[in-house]
Amino acid sequence: MLAALLLAGALLLMLPALWRPKAAPQGQAGGANVAVYRDQLREAERDLAADLITPERHEQLKAEIQHRVLEDTRQAAAGAPAAAAQPARRTVWALLLLIPAASIATYLALGQPEAAAPGFVEQQAAQSRQQVTPEQIERMVSTLAERLKNEPNNAEGWQMLGRSYAVLERYAEAAAAYRKAAELMPANADVLADLADVLGMTQGRRLAGEPTEVLQRALALDPQHGKSLALAGSAAFERKDYAAARAFWERLLAQVPAESDIARSLRASIAEALQMAGGGAAPGAAPGAATTAVAAASSARAASAAAASGAVITGEVKLSPALAARVAAGDTIYVFARAVEGPRLPLAIVRQTAGATLAWPLRFKLDDSMAMAPQLTLSSMPRVVVGARVSKSGDATPRSGDLIGQSEPVANDAQGLTIVIDKVQP
Repeated sequence: MLAALLLAGALLLMLPALWRPKAAPQGQAGGANVAVYRDQLREAERDLAADLITPERHEQLKAEIQHRVLEDTRQAAAGAPAAAAQPARRTVWALLLLIPAASIATYLALGQPEAAAPGFVEQQAAQSRQQVTPEQIERMVSTLAERLKNEPNNAEGWQMLGRSYAVLERYAEAAAAYRKAAELMPANADVLADLADVLGMTQGRRLAGEPTEVLQRALALDPQHGKSLALAGSAAFERKDYAAARAFWERLLAQVPAESDIARSLRASIAEALQMAGGGAAPGAAPGAATTAVAAASSARAASAAAASGAVITGEVKLSPALAARVAAGDTIYVFARAVEGPRLPLAIVRQTAGATLAWPLRFKLDDSMAMAPQLTLSSMPRVVVGARVSKSGDATPRSGDLIGQSEPVANDAQGLTIVIDKVQP
């Protein structure tokens, strides 16, 4: 509509050329001037005969009239080409037809008429997200790593690099990045807990040895640190010190809302520790206490980060009954948020491994602490799309055969979302 108004305005500017009257022929204008000059000359002669002017004045007037005649003659000769150069009406009519036709043809050739359709932006964003390749994500992380070579004292950058490597399951590199961050931030319990976590992953998910020592340093700095308490409980459970495991988890349980998912997960872990210690089985106890507690700790840390940034998304992931048989123990489940318009790298991502006891729907929480790159956080983008994917290979990027589902665009503080995994990645 705006383009049409501008085009109409351009055409209106040309209409006066159609309404302008035709110029008088040069011959007519010249003839009228000569008649005037003759009258002036006769009048001067009458004044001379009546002794109203002197002969000298008469000669002066006569010279002036002759000068005017010569001047008009030169102007008429010069004005003939200008008159011919004035736009003819047929030229104006041709332009009135040519300008709209050329404008429309140019737009059809170079423009994008389908962009006016509802939902076009969202469709383009969805297509862009599906085009993300493992090489692109690797290149983004590599760019951050190269930048840190020139900024070796960027503590937050090393922390972000460690988190990115962890999401990509490159745990040895994640551990090296977190070590550098820990050197620069020795009093940061978050960094130490993350370092212990990835060190455990490099040891086949076992926390004995250095991971336990790092956790002790973190708890010395902050005795109530959520993830450190959960991992310390897992380490104690691993070495069959069930009383210590229960004590760590109970300290964490006291910090979270009583009716939250985190609290329910912790109570299940404590119940299993009681059962294993011979203190009596508790109803509803579930296996995998160590894994459950670590997931609870990650959720607790996410809640803390969300409170600080104001951007947090919560919800649940459901699995379509038609695809239920295609999910097996050991499959990796990713839940992530991406900008509707902007970088393709996930703004926040969480990962969980499917097991025999995985219960659907799967509850999730996303916040700034789960970002993969500096300056690309959930709070930095007002509108996002939340997706979920079951990966057979465990890769952080989509592969053919993965099970997928995603939401419509939502705000970065949306609550109670429901994501249904109901499609297969082609």
